[in-house]
Amino acid sequence: MKNNRFLLTALLISILSISCSSDDDNSDEPLETRKYVKTEKVSENLKIDYEYNIENILTKAKGNYPNFGYESTFTYTGNYLTKWKEVETGQFPSNSEQNFTYDAQGRLSKYIGPSEDVTLTYSANKVTLTGTIEGDANATVQLELNSDGLITKFTEANQYTIFQYDNIGNMVSAESFDNNSDPIAAFTITYDAKINPFYGQFRSIYIERFIEFFWEFDGIYVSGMEGYSFPFQKNNITAIKENTIAVASYVYMYDAEGYPTDVNEEYYGDPSQYTLEYTR
Repeated sequence: MKNNRFLLTALLISILSISCSSDDDNSDEPLETRKYVKTEKVSENLKIDYEYNIENILTKAKGNYPNFGYESTFTYTGNYLTKWKEVETGQFPSNSEQNFTYDAQGRLSKYIGPSEDVTLTYSANKVTLTGTIEGDANATVQLELNSDGLITKFTEANQYTIFQYDNIGNMVSAESFDNNSDPIAAFTITYDAKINPFYGQFRSIYIERFIEFFWEFDGIYVSGMEGYSFPFQKNNITAIKENTIAVASYVYMYDAEGYPTDVNEEYYGDPSQYTLEYTR
């Protein structure tokens, strides 16, 4: 859930603050990922480990935090994610499962989870979602896609949001409006010119991930740790602004191949730091 993601981000910033040269020219498309994130790490008590199959598709994520942990497993048919199962341990242990189905053209046609029962229908560049969406029963959403399949307009019951992208498909702005077309919120995103090592996973559930993070849009929550939550930007985010006010900033150190290894994050003024380790 988006709100859970916001709370987790705030929790991470709080924990990281206690625990402890970007390049803005993104005119050239980065090379395709050749190695994969093994661990995002602050300490042994605050880290996320990842596993992949022989085709380098993500199959498991195991998070370890001071007061809880989780293990997510991902099941595929070919390159299509069909099941996402999560077990959480700690004070409030839980089990959940989300299932995904696809139409004859390989497009996501339905997904069902603890607070989801969503059907997708396609017509030209428009996608309509109906059912229980993010816990809201009898909801309807309409999406408009560009020629690259990226969502450019997200229409909900009480608002709509317009998204713009750079020439390689990184989201660079999001502006929301009420049903009278009066502005509600406006955000901009900037990037480095290096490889986003998380890019390329979960392609088959791009729309579901988009709904997860932009439903009832009020901010950008797709940066920071847990990079596979929304792995659809080709470069690494360096700054997020609401209007002209900084929301988040990121400064990276890179290895010789251009992969980020150290991340210094500032989120609403709170600094934090974590590292990335890789496998091939």
